[in-house]
Amino acid sequence: MTSDTARHDAGWTAGRAVESSSRWTLRYAAKDHADFPLSMFPSADGGVSLFIRKRRGPGWSMLRWDGTSWRRAGLPAQFTKAWGLEIGGSPSGETIWAAVSVPQKYDTVAEHLWRFSGGRWTRLLSRDATWSGVIDISVDSRGGAWFVTGMDPDGAPSTVLRWSGNAWPRQPSPPDFDLTAVAAASPDDVWIVSRERGDRTLHWDGASWKDVPYPCAVDSARPPCRGRSHLSDLDLAVRPDGQAWAAGPYWADGGSPVVLHWDRTRWAQVGTDLTRTGLTAVRVDPVGGVWMAAHPASGAPYVLSLRDGGWTRSTLPAGGPGERIADIAPVRGTTRLWVHTRRPDPTGGGTTSLVYELS
Repeated sequence: MTSDTARHDAGWTAGRAVESSSRWTLRYAAKDHADFPLSMFPSADGGVSLFIRKRRGPGWSMLRWDGTSWRRAGLPAQFTKAWGLEIGGSPSGETIWAAVSVPQKYDTVAEHLWRFSGGRWTRLLSRDATWSGVIDISVDSRGGAWFVTGMDPDGAPSTVLRWSGNAWPRQPSPPDFDLTAVAAASPDDVWIVSRERGDRTLHWDGASWKDVPYPCAVDSARPPCRGRSHLSDLDLAVRPDGQAWAAGPYWADGGSPVVLHWDRTRWAQVGTDLTRTGLTAVRVDPVGGVWMAAHPASGAPYVLSLRDGGWTRSTLPAGGPGERIADIAPVRGTTRLWVHTRRPDPTGGGTTSLVYELS
């Protein structure tokens, strides 16, 4: 690994990472179809929870890794009737939120927000939702939860919902119509990704929303980002100390991916020598590490890790043709990582979901 500027500045070179000696252990594999995704989230005991949609119908099930095997966990009855499910929660795994969409009569949808904490599920909100269901969830360092709803094609804009820890306070939404993602560090440090008016984010400081454009975007006064001028579809993560990371796009084409770092004052581009590589996910862990999943146009996918000023790279051994990392989940207080990949069948017979423990 080499760096050409001081720590946490724009010169960090993510591509020149040292290949690690980490071990990949396959923990789960199942055939599925692209329309029946598998969602993954860390649990407080160092394991992981898997939410699996039933084939050819509504309903979800939950599996939890207890250190030696998978065990089926109980879910509220509404989960068995749901088509849509959005999962989010704290990086520590102590709290999981689920937005459960259940079809009603006359093509309407009821959305229920459930929280898993202390070993049990509690329903905290039910509301009518058509197209404007929850599309992203983030939990801040004090246990508050933030939700972004989708844009309704009939005219309703995206909105922001907030759970303060014991109530639903009225939370002003940004003026933008089409919001896509949320990442929260604390009640007064929240980021929203917007698809409107260029490549930009919105920041909540506890009192109001402020426009914070990405640097070097196509309409910026700065030179274009190295590799790209359009910065749409970047994944965003924020650490408890307020530092944030954005990386993407997720597809591997002829352009170079972009990695941006927010040092609590400004966005700056992180140097990278990656080419024809998509960055599919960026995550932070409670002890300050940063993780990114990479999907090269050719070759096996891998994970980049930044810790204590150095980058390491862990390549998936014997990755199948077209296999890509769909999600990653750091384990609290460790340097271990859960990795979910999707491997297409070369004969067109569907997709296999695989979950690895990287240690």
